[in-house]
Amino acid sequence: MEGLFTLQEASDIDHRLILENSLKESELIDSAAKGALEIARKYIENKRVLFLVGKGNNGSDALHMALLSLPLAASVMVYPIFENGNQENMRRREAVAPYLVDGFRECDVVVDGVFGFSFHGSLSPSLESLFSSLDKSSSFKIALDVPSAFAYSADLTVTFMCGKTELYYPENRKKCGRIEVFNPGFPSRQFPLSEVKLLSSEDYSPLPISFFDYKNTRGHLLVAGGSQRYMGAPILSSLSAFHSGVGLVSLYSEEIVLDKVLSSHPSIMGVRKENLSSLRVGGVLMGPGWGEGKREVIDLYLSSSLPMVLDADAIKLVKKEDRFGFRAVLTPHMGEYRRLLSNLGLEEDDFLTTLKKVAKTLECVIIVKSSVIWITDGDETFVWDGSNPALGVAGSGDVLSGIIGAFLAHGEKPLSAAMNGVILHQTSGRKAAEALGYFTSEDLIEEVGRNR
Repeated sequence: MEGLFTLQEASDIDHRLILENSLKESELIDSAAKGALEIARKYIENKRVLFLVGKGNNGSDALHMALLSLPLAASVMVYPIFENGNQENMRRREAVAPYLVDGFRECDVVVDGVFGFSFHGSLSPSLESLFSSLDKSSSFKIALDVPSAFAYSADLTVTFMCGKTELYYPENRKKCGRIEVFNPGFPSRQFPLSEVKLLSSEDYSPLPISFFDYKNTRGHLLVAGGSQRYMGAPILSSLSAFHSGVGLVSLYSEEIVLDKVLSSHPSIMGVRKENLSSLRVGGVLMGPGWGEGKREVIDLYLSSSLPMVLDADAIKLVKKEDRFGFRAVLTPHMGEYRRLLSNLGLEEDDFLTTLKKVAKTLECVIIVKSSVIWITDGDETFVWDGSNPALGVAGSGDVLSGIIGAFLAHGEKPLSAAMNGVILHQTSGRKAAEALGYFTSEDLIEEVGRNR
């Protein structure tokens, strides 16, 4: 797993390693500019390129990249945003003096070297206007280190030294485009352990099913969900649990839902309310298509020792005083997450800090679903970055909750179940998109079975 560091952590690492290893900033700048150019070469060749230059080392990166681009680009323009810069910055401006311009220009490509990861505070009106113009421009936008102040949307972000946590915050991620990491020469073996890690498909561990397993040893999942309006949701969750490897699935729902579901899906077993407390299962999934008024079911399993997944409508019923003893996985999308914060009386501040606070307050694992996915138990945090619009289809979240429920029912720990569930869901979505283009959640379930 690749480690991610907050902007403050990255700044601390930068300064410490330069001091401890007697690294020369000028050499790091040369290397950063060369690396960024190699990554961005295909966008710059034979194009009109404008470099936006700040007054610090991020600006120096852009200045040297501009110099290196001269033999490649059709034309190069360099716009220093500030009249003065640091000593290194001013020295490098001299090398591109013939290409300096005094304002924003429309061109094929814009390279943003205004502010790096050390920027704090707010933008001046003139800078807000500049980045607004950049955002509206049809130019291909390349950000060096981070899109300056996250004030516009880049097409490509080349971040230096290490991956930056803030680049993957849901709202920020939309503004970064493709993210590439380039280390210009910092000794990575001296990086500290990172609290936040970037997941990949190689981190997936399937349910350990042996040759001698059968339905009663592969896990039994209870799905509590469904309503007259949303009968399909618990079906999708149940079928995805089967395709993930669980042996048994029982469904608790309204009578009308049970009658219709069980007549068309005989592999799913029905359970009545009076039998809930005596039903022997390995895990519980509550919420898909549930509607309103099922808090008593949450209370029943909150007082048990069973692991559980709370999805969709169940998340709406979570109370400030609830404590899940780290047996529960909550799976809100961004809208449900903000409603959960309101229910808990929490203000959304820094995304990571607030997310960890939710996990520790409720004593749970929480997955926040967006184009980038965050998973934390309050101590360890993992990120899946794999934007796939084909997964933005009705029922996709129900499929994910069923996968996680299967892992829990089989005996996986909640954090492991959450991580493996997200990876299986996302990799299956990618392969379904490659094979089918856009697809239904039923198609996605079939892919889950092939990839588990």
